[in-house]
Amino acid sequence: MTNVSSMEQERRQPIMGILLDPPNAITFVGALLAMSACAMAVMGKYNLALICVLWSHLADSLDGLVARRMHHRQPGMSDVGKAMDALGDFLSAGVFPLIFLASLGEAAPFPTFAGLLICAAGILRLSYFEAFGLSGGSFVGVPLPHNILVFALSYYLGSQIVTDHLILLMGAVAVIMSGLHLSSIRFPKMNVTWIVLSAVFITAMSALLALQ
Repeated sequence: MTNVSSMEQERRQPIMGILLDPPNAITFVGALLAMSACAMAVMGKYNLALICVLWSHLADSLDGLVARRMHHRQPGMSDVGKAMDALGDFLSAGVFPLIFLASLGEAAPFPTFAGLLICAAGILRLSYFEAFGLSGGSFVGVPLPHNILVFALSYYLGSQIVTDHLILLMGAVAVIMSGLHLSSIRFPKMNVTWIVLSAVFITAMSALLALQ
């Protein structure tokens, strides 16, 4: 019994030590960006908030890519990464939309409801994925982080075309994305091509939002 306990202690990493693992460090940076996005939204700096959360999405894409190319990770690092990834996804694609919509709509009923809806959908979507994982190599329902890309594009176009109805547009987008997250649509797993296209989109959208 003593030997087993001793072996467990040897395998256990210091809490801050998990950041020495490259994929986990990338995931953590993504979570920090998502936290910053929430803070920017509360302060009413919506363009900057969206830029932060877009780059959080890119970090979420890159951590898995790096992890799949590492063959000698420390014991337990993969499990830590999965847990941190789920928390980061909920923060960036569940909590952030709620804060963004409630702040943008000044706590008006519809945008706040839409934010609550997408946050609740995020809890269900992530819990389902954690329990059942992929189905035949595909996601069931649209993965939660993808609403970040849709949110950024909708906000930018809406602020250019339907300024007076922007909050209604954003609320409607949140309601639609909530349904897609909980649907039975089969969504392909991300590959390198998708990550590159996402990086191009995020870079371009960040530039547009910064110049707006």
